[in-house]
Amino acid sequence: MAEDKQKLVAGELGPVRIALREIGTVGLSELNGDISESIRKELTWPTSINTYRKMYSDPLIYAAIQNMTNMIAKVRWYVKAPDGADSQMLKKAEFITQCMSDMEHSWESFIRNVMTMAIYGFQVSEKVYRRRNSQSGSKYRDNLIGWRKLAARSQRTIKKWKFSEDGRDLLGVYQDLSMVNGNRFSLMIKSPEYTADGILIDRNRFMLFNYNGRNGNPEGESPLNACWQPWKFKVILEEQEAIGIARDLNGLPFMTIPAQYMAEDASPEDKKVYEYCQSLISRLQSNEQGGIILPSVYDERGNPLFKIELLGTKGNKQFDTDKSIKRYDDKILTALFSDILKLGQQTHGSFSLAGAKTNIVAVNIEARLKEIAEVINQDLIKDTFRRNGWTDTELPEVCFEDLDEEDLDMFSKMVQRIAAVNMMPRSREIISQIVKRSGFDGWETFLEMPEKEFNKLFTDNETGAGEGMEEGMNSGTGTTTTENSDLNTENAA
Repeated sequence: MAEDKQKLVAGELGPVRIALREIGTVGLSELNGDISESIRKELTWPTSINTYRKMYSDPLIYAAIQNMTNMIAKVRWYVKAPDGADSQMLKKAEFITQCMSDMEHSWESFIRNVMTMAIYGFQVSEKVYRRRNSQSGSKYRDNLIGWRKLAARSQRTIKKWKFSEDGRDLLGVYQDLSMVNGNRFSLMIKSPEYTADGILIDRNRFMLFNYNGRNGNPEGESPLNACWQPWKFKVILEEQEAIGIARDLNGLPFMTIPAQYMAEDASPEDKKVYEYCQSLISRLQSNEQGGIILPSVYDERGNPLFKIELLGTKGNKQFDTDKSIKRYDDKILTALFSDILKLGQQTHGSFSLAGAKTNIVAVNIEARLKEIAEVINQDLIKDTFRRNGWTDTELPEVCFEDLDEEDLDMFSKMVQRIAAVNMMPRSREIISQIVKRSGFDGWETFLEMPEKEFNKLFTDNETGAGEGMEEGMNSGTGTTTTENSDLNTENAA
């Protein structure tokens, strides 16, 4: 239990009488479980489902989302016990670690499912528990309540949300299985708990992950919302560009028919002929028809009354569609914090620019990792402790390791520069950290090693780098010019 170290008490005047209840509300635009926060119908649930699926099929958006997902999926997760934890808490932290690898699916697959929130804005994972014994399929035999699976619930099946009457609290979510495949789930649909809105999953049974969640909106904010307009214009330009290329190659279909069929006072039969010709030319333009059959009808001079041919085009374009499409590609990648993907496709750029963009990508990914970790710790870990009858005032945390791998070149330069000016203490703690960050095993042994044994590992050989600074010279080694370190541009100067 957390200890109150301050041990404050109320003052002599006594506490001021105030209302301890909540007065206002977030003001989420919600009606009967349907949320309408977006000003565009295409981005309002459930219409947005098809919009996001179409956008995700775009190669550029797919690559950006997959790049983010892959980077997050490769991060290693671990359980950290609270500071000063006793033996019981350490065992409970180990229990959570065991649960992470004792499910019917891997932890990585769970994280990948969670990352579908980068498409739809949110993700629902139902918490399915089991007793840890041989009958339930667990690797452990302590009969504690563990995790069977953290089951993803497809966003396509989410129909609506259930809120409290005052609109402040989310009480559950309705899953409508008929929205994907009613026949497959016919038995579930016929079950007594299945309502007209679907099956209700209570709030305490699922974790809710939001992308940039705020204002109490369970649907979060899909990053594809910011990409929708440039994506829409890009699709239009690509379609027009394809049509233009096809016309340049094949020509524009051109058809002539007698004027009587196009007259306003044409007979119903003639109008049907005109409509057929319109449909015929449209199918040719959209490449839905490979050939045509026309009646062999001629006028009194022997000229065909029905004629179709291809008109050639000059092929000159007034606008550079390629440049316009790339502009919209840039906007999409910027909105997804993934414009680093275009560095390899351009003829210009620099390593410094790539480093800056990589840092921006890392910041975005770290924000997503924090969102995921917060939900796991505030929901799953607390719920697991309660189900096992443990107090939840103090809990272990599921944490993620640093996303960036150590740049050994930069790290070695930093160590060399600090050591060159005698600012690097040769202690067991520091040496162990250098060994650990360099990627070598056995760094823990330095911490347990006796002082004398530790000192025997090192000699007094030094490069002389930094001596020039003591003499007030520009040379890294002072007056000694034969030292190899004098030629090392990475030495402190």
